[in-house]
Amino acid sequence: MRLSGCLLSQRRSAMAISTKSAYAALLTLALTLAPGEISTAQTKSKELAKPGPPVKPDSPPTSQILVPDSDGIVILIDNTIIALNHANLTGNYSVLRDLGAPEFQKLNSSKRLADIFASMRARNLNLSPIVLYRPKLVRQPAIDDKGLLRMTGLYETQPLQVHFDLGFQPVAGSWRLFEISVWTAALR
Repeated sequence: MRLSGCLLSQRRSAMAISTKSAYAALLTLALTLAPGEISTAQTKSKELAKPGPPVKPDSPPTSQILVPDSDGIVILIDNTIIALNHANLTGNYSVLRDLGAPEFQKLNSSKRLADIFASMRARNLNLSPIVLYRPKLVRQPAIDDKGLLRMTGLYETQPLQVHFDLGFQPVAGSWRLFEISVWTAALR
């Protein structure tokens, strides 16, 4: 069955409205990560991040790839958080790792990622209800001093908000995960 973009959008909106309260209840039960607790996977250890001139990752110049439009930004964020959610639910971090840039893959084994996100997994945190929300960015997506597309924001879920700080590196014409930090916090 082929649906036009408009009809598909209307169907999704109707489905989201009818299921939003059910997912909100699920999210209430699922978001049990202690406020302020952060799980982070980065490509550099804190020891390597000493002050000095910025080091750009080995990648094509950022002028070869554009910052995505607002829909593209949402897709990057949602796909990354859902990939993390699937990894947490299954205990298998290989797909999350494989979605990363080559340097991310080199420095983060599946076991290391499992260790980093162990507290989320131990709490049976289910992030899937975020698909019913649009991420709210705290600043405009921008290329940082390391040449990464940086996106920082949150999902206004209740009773805890899902926060993220993501960095993407351009690899072969697409944006690939380079840094990921995800945590929950009580509503402000």
